[in-house]
Amino acid sequence: MNYIKSLTQQRLCLFLALYIGLFLNGAVLIRRLMGYLEDLTVRNGISAVIEIFGSVLATFFLLRLLSLFGRRPWKVLASLVVVISAAASYYMTFMNVVIGYGIVASVMTTDIDLSKEVVGRGLMMWTVLASLPPLFFIWSNRCRYTLLRQLRTRGQRLRNIAVVVMAGLLVWAPIRVMEQQQKKIEKATGVDMPSYGGVVANSYLPSNWLSALGLYAWAQVDESTDNKSLINPAKKFTYVAPGHELDDTYVVFIIGETTRWDHMGILGYDRNTTPKLAQEKNLIAYRGYSCDTATKLSLRCMFVRQGGADDNPQRTLKEQNVFAVLKQLGFSSDLFAMQSEMWFYSNTMADNIAYREQIGAEPRNRGKDVDDMLLLNEMSRSLEGHPKGKHLIILHTKGSHYSYYQRYTRDFAKWGPECVGINKNCSKQELINAYDNSVLYIDTFISRVFDQLRDKKAIVFYAADHGESINEQEHLHGTPRKLAPPEQFRVPMLVWMSDKYRENPANEQAFQHLKEQAKMKVPRRHVELYDTIMGCLGYTSPDGGINENSNWCRVPAGGK
Repeated sequence: MNYIKSLTQQRLCLFLALYIGLFLNGAVLIRRLMGYLEDLTVRNGISAVIEIFGSVLATFFLLRLLSLFGRRPWKVLASLVVVISAAASYYMTFMNVVIGYGIVASVMTTDIDLSKEVVGRGLMMWTVLASLPPLFFIWSNRCRYTLLRQLRTRGQRLRNIAVVVMAGLLVWAPIRVMEQQQKKIEKATGVDMPSYGGVVANSYLPSNWLSALGLYAWAQVDESTDNKSLINPAKKFTYVAPGHELDDTYVVFIIGETTRWDHMGILGYDRNTTPKLAQEKNLIAYRGYSCDTATKLSLRCMFVRQGGADDNPQRTLKEQNVFAVLKQLGFSSDLFAMQSEMWFYSNTMADNIAYREQIGAEPRNRGKDVDDMLLLNEMSRSLEGHPKGKHLIILHTKGSHYSYYQRYTRDFAKWGPECVGINKNCSKQELINAYDNSVLYIDTFISRVFDQLRDKKAIVFYAADHGESINEQEHLHGTPRKLAPPEQFRVPMLVWMSDKYRENPANEQAFQHLKEQAKMKVPRRHVELYDTIMGCLGYTSPDGGINENSNWCRVPAGGK
């Protein structure tokens, strides 16, 4: 009688697989199937069938594997799969976010301030309501015929193993066939395409967040290696300073957040979002391209030499960054941040590190909004503490991170109506209005950084870590870079030199060269920053420590 009133575990796994595979993945399935229907071919039709059945069978395979741990552990693990998948499906359904390593790394980071800002009532209600039906069946089911109980006879054991293996093969084999067909197409057309299996795995629950979580865990193990194991360019190469020219020099690097160059007036945007920067005669602005689409990943690859971070999903570090090199070459350094990427901050070897919570806790900042403008006071104190120069300041901002309206004060709300909530109830134009207001705020912030350096011999660099999607199809960032749309790579990259810095003939020559390159709209890349920072400071390296082809300040022979 109990058997009749209960589901067998195999049937329960199938029910959960259908629920997650078809319902929670429903929005993604519809979008991808609509795409296939718009260009209906035999191959696309086969892909559609594979993805429909694969999204179910992959979940079924996972749940049957988990049942090997026993009845009680299975209930706990299956519940986790359901709840996490339900939460992920909210962003996949309403924001069309691709759940990849960047998203998981952002969620798992110690910087919960940025993560919690995209958690609202919509997410909570969706997660609870979407999780209740499957959780009810998981915990109320009285089935005694668990997999372990069924393993009493050899025949039953083989039958259950065969079911698991068959489910795995039915997922793997069709995808493998499609990948082989895709390789043939690539060979015939010469077009490099992302892995078909990788695209499918990153598109559907729960394989997307499980694979990303696995990569994150591996990255944590990888990061636990002593930093001494990283290649140290300061010891591997010879860096020659331009005499005593750097002794009274200040270097500031502003790390932007989520700001796009195509939303900056100085780079062609139709809204004047950068009125103050447009008046800077000593400023050079470039359309840049990020090395990745999430903060944690970009911070790994944007400040090391080319090849200093692996080209894998987790961007495994292999070398120390340019800030650590400058520290070893005699610069003092301070780092002030509105974020909490402590792993990166410690890698800079800065003498003093103060992140958001520390800065906000200072008595002088009590009662103030904890936003980017607080970094200006920290910078001022840093300059006062190093009156002789040869000093580096790193400022890590919140920039244009979602939720955009939280990034600026009300007097910067120039464009409206704004998106003023973190739930998915804003139009595209409202999101853009709020985003552009945040860029206007950044314009003032950067200008005030310049104000503190106008009477000093100083050079300032600015680069955002990645871009952002703001359209009907995608939102936010963090999409795996092989799948990410172009706007998630669009970042502004700026160089500013004070009048005193330009008094040096070599620096003035470099400035004019930078200006000419900007007029020609030469694109710049994150992976060129290491060589550019060193090169614009006048360092040379006779044994290859600077790649001159990536040094923006390198003036060609005969150049002006």
